[in-house]
Amino acid sequence: MVASTTSAAELVRIAWMEIAMASFAATVYFTLTGWLVQGKKVKSAKHQQNCGLCDQEPTAHQQIAKALRQGKVKDAIALLQQLPDFVNACLPVNLAPRLLMAVAKSSKFDELVMEMRVFIGKIEARSLEAVVLEATKNKDVAAGHQLLAMSRILSLTKSTKALEAFAKLFSRDAACLRNLIEDSESPLPRPFAKQLVEACAALRDADLAVEVFEKVADSDAAMLRTIAEKAATAEAAGVCSKDAYVLSKDIRTLGKSGNLDDAVMAFENNKTITTNALMYNSIMDACIECGKPERAMEYFSMARGSGLADAVSYNTAMKALLSQRQVDAAKGLFAELSEKGLSPTLASYHGFLNYHVSAGDMMSAWQVVKDMQAAGATASAITCSILLKGKLSSGTDINKILALADTIEPMDEVLFQSLAEACIRTGQLHLLTKYQAKLSEKGKSCALTAPIYGSMIKAYGQARDVKQVHVLWADMISQNVQPTAITLGCMVEALVANKCINDAWKLVKEMRREEVTRPLVNTVIYSTILKGFANAKEMGKVMALYEEMMTDGIQPNNITYNTILNAFAQCAEMHRVPALLEDMKKADPPLEPDIVTYSTIVKGYCKSGSLDRALEVVNDMQSGGELVADEMMYNSLLDGCAKEGRPNDALKLLDDMKKAGVPPSNYTLSMLVKLMGRCRRLNQAFSIIEDICRQYGLKVNIQVYTCLMQACFNNRQPAKAVALHDQIINEGLVPDEMTYSALVKGCLQAGLIEKAILLTKCAHGLASPKANGMPPGINARCVDDLISAMGPGTSEAKALVAELAGCKVGSSTSKGKGKGKGASSMGGSTPPWRTDSSKGDAKPPWRQQML
Repeated sequence: MVASTTSAAELVRIAWMEIAMASFAATVYFTLTGWLVQGKKVKSAKHQQNCGLCDQEPTAHQQIAKALRQGKVKDAIALLQQLPDFVNACLPVNLAPRLLMAVAKSSKFDELVMEMRVFIGKIEARSLEAVVLEATKNKDVAAGHQLLAMSRILSLTKSTKALEAFAKLFSRDAACLRNLIEDSESPLPRPFAKQLVEACAALRDADLAVEVFEKVADSDAAMLRTIAEKAATAEAAGVCSKDAYVLSKDIRTLGKSGNLDDAVMAFENNKTITTNALMYNSIMDACIECGKPERAMEYFSMARGSGLADAVSYNTAMKALLSQRQVDAAKGLFAELSEKGLSPTLASYHGFLNYHVSAGDMMSAWQVVKDMQAAGATASAITCSILLKGKLSSGTDINKILALADTIEPMDEVLFQSLAEACIRTGQLHLLTKYQAKLSEKGKSCALTAPIYGSMIKAYGQARDVKQVHVLWADMISQNVQPTAITLGCMVEALVANKCINDAWKLVKEMRREEVTRPLVNTVIYSTILKGFANAKEMGKVMALYEEMMTDGIQPNNITYNTILNAFAQCAEMHRVPALLEDMKKADPPLEPDIVTYSTIVKGYCKSGSLDRALEVVNDMQSGGELVADEMMYNSLLDGCAKEGRPNDALKLLDDMKKAGVPPSNYTLSMLVKLMGRCRRLNQAFSIIEDICRQYGLKVNIQVYTCLMQACFNNRQPAKAVALHDQIINEGLVPDEMTYSALVKGCLQAGLIEKAILLTKCAHGLASPKANGMPPGINARCVDDLISAMGPGTSEAKALVAELAGCKVGSSTSKGKGKGKGASSMGGSTPPWRTDSSKGDAKPPWRQQML
C-alpha cells in the first residue's frame, strides 16, 4: 500500500516538470516569432473600436428606450413621432410594449392617454399582447385595468392570447369580464371562452356564464360545458350541467319573444335540472318580460323556500315588485339580502333608482344614490344614464349628475349619449358644448359616435346655432368618425332649416365625390334640400337639383315629387305639372300619385286662379275609386271658389263634403263665411254656421266669428257685428286683437263713433262686457283713426288717450296672430300708437297737438 502511494507521487512530480518545461519552450517560441506582440496590437485595436462606438450619438430607438427607463413618457412619445417612418408605419415592436406599460403604470394616466391618441391605428396587436402577458405574469391587476381602458380609448386590437390573458388577470372581477365579453365579437375564441368559463365557476356567477355561452361557437359549446362541469359542482358554483345551460338560454329566449307558456312548460318539464338559482332566475326573467310579475314572485318564493335564491334572484324579485308599485315590499326584500348573508349589487340599487326616476321623483332617486355610496358601492355609467333620463328642470340638475359622472373613467358611449339627450331635452346646449370640450381635453372624444354627433347637430340646428352645427361636423370629420346616412341627414336638415340651403347642396356634392361617403346620399336627403329651395321659391335650383338626382341615379320617391309639385304651386309654375307626372309614370318601378300629390296639384291650380282645372283633377282622382278627397283638398277648392267669387260651386262642394263623410272644420267655415259675405249672402253665412254646428257639434272659434263680423260690416249691418261681440263674450270665447280691430274699424266706417269708443275701451279692459284674460288691445292704426274721428283737440279724445296710456295689454289668445306693425305691446309699456314708429306713415295731426 505504501509502495503504491510513493509511486503515484513520483509520477505526478515527473509530469509536472514536463508541463513546466513545455510551457517555457512555448513562451520562448511565441516571443521570438512576434505572435504575442501582434495579439496585443489586435486587442488594442478592438478596444479602440469599442471606445469609438461609445463616443458616437445614441440612436433614436436608444433615446426612446432611455426616456422610458427614466419615466419620461412624454419625451418618449414626442421622440416616437419624430421617427422617419412614423406617418406610414406602426410603432416599433421593441418599443411599443414598453410605452404601453409605462403609460399604464404612470400616475398621470389620463393626461398621457390624451398624448397617446396620435398612435391610434399604429400599435400592433402583438404589442398589446406582450404587455398584457407581462401584467398577467406579474399579477399586476392595476396595470391590467389601465391597459384595458387604454385598449378601448386607442381602439387597440386584442389578439386571442391578449383576451385570454385579460380573462385570467381579471378572473375575480365580474365587471371587467363582462366588459371583455361585450367588446368581443361572436364567436368568442376557444381559449378565451375556456378562461371565462373557469372564471365564472370561481366567481359563482351563473348569469355571466350564460352570457359567455350565448357568444361561443356551437362547435365549442360541448367542450366548454365539460370544462364548466369539472370546474365546480352545480350546487356550489352555480355552473349547471350542459343541458341546464341550453335550457336556461331557451327559457330566456322564449320570454323575450313573449311565449311565456312554452317557457313555463320547459321549466316544469325539466325538474331534474332546474333546482338551481340560474334556472329560477331565467324563468323569473321570462315572466317579467311577458308582463307577469306576479308569476315571477311565485317562482321567487319557490327558490327562496328551497334556499336557492341568490342576489340576482332578489334583484329580479325587487324588479317585479317595483313594476307593480309595491315599493315597501321591494324594500323588505332589499333588507332581507343582508340577513341572508348576501350583498346588494349595483343592480339592486339601480332597480329602485329607475323606479323613482320613471315616477319623476328625483329627490328619492338621489337618496338612493346616497344610500348606495354610503354602502361603499361605486356609481357606474348605468347609474348616471338612469338619472339623466329623469325630469331635469335646469342646468343645475345636469351639473349634479355630471359631478357624479366625472368619477367614472372612462366615460362610455352610452353615458355620453344619455348626457347629450338630456342637454338637448332641457335646452342646456351650452353644457353639452362645455362637456364635449372637456372630453376632448382628456383625450376621450372617441366616445362621440356618429349618432351622438347627429343628435347634437340636430339640436343646435333647432336652436338656430349654425356656427356650432358647422363646428360639430368639422370635429366629427377631424376625429375620423365616419358619418352615417342619418348623421348626414341631420346635418342637411339643420342647414336647410336655417336657410343655408346652398351649403347643404355643396356638402351633398362633396359626399357624392368620395367613394366611401357616396352611398350615404339618399333620396330623403335630396328631398330635404328640394324642400328648402321650394320654400325659398328658387325654381331654377329646384329643377337643377332634380336633374342632378336623375343624372346620379338617385331614384326620386313620392315625397320628392310632391315637394317639387309644391314648388310649382308656390312659384305659379303649374304648366310644368304634366311633364313631372309623366316622369313619375316612367320611374322604375313606376310611382302612383297619392293623396298628397293630388292635394298639392289642386292647391296649386286654385292658388293660380284655375279652379276648373282643380275640379277636373279631383274628378280624375276619384274616378279610379282608390282615392277620395279629404278635408284639406276640399278646403283648397273652397279657397279657390272664394278667390274667383263662385258661391254656388262652394255650396255644391260643401254638399259633396257631407255626402263623402268629411266633416267641415272651423277653417272650412271661415272660408265659406268670407265668400258669402263678399257675395252679399250674409243670411246664408249665418245659416251655414248654424247648420254645421248643429249637424257636427262643432264649436265656432274666434277666427270664424271675426270673419262673420267683417261680413256683417261689408253687408252694411254693423248692429249684427256688434251684437256678435256680446254673444262671443257670453259663450266664453276670448276676442283677440284682430277681432277688436275689425269691430272698431267697421264701426268707424259706419259712423258709429260712440260704439267704436266703447269697443276700444272693452279691448283694453276699461269697459264691459269684459273678456277673460289679459285685454288684447287694438291695432295702433285703429286708434289713430278713432282719435281723428273724435277730434284730436277735444277733451274726450284727450281723456281717452290718457286712459289707454296706463293699460296693460297683450293678446294671449291669438298667439301673435294679427299682431304686427302697430300692435299693442305686452307688460304695460308705452303703447305703439303713442310713438312715432309707424313705418311709412306720416304722423297724424292730432299727435302733433297732443303728444
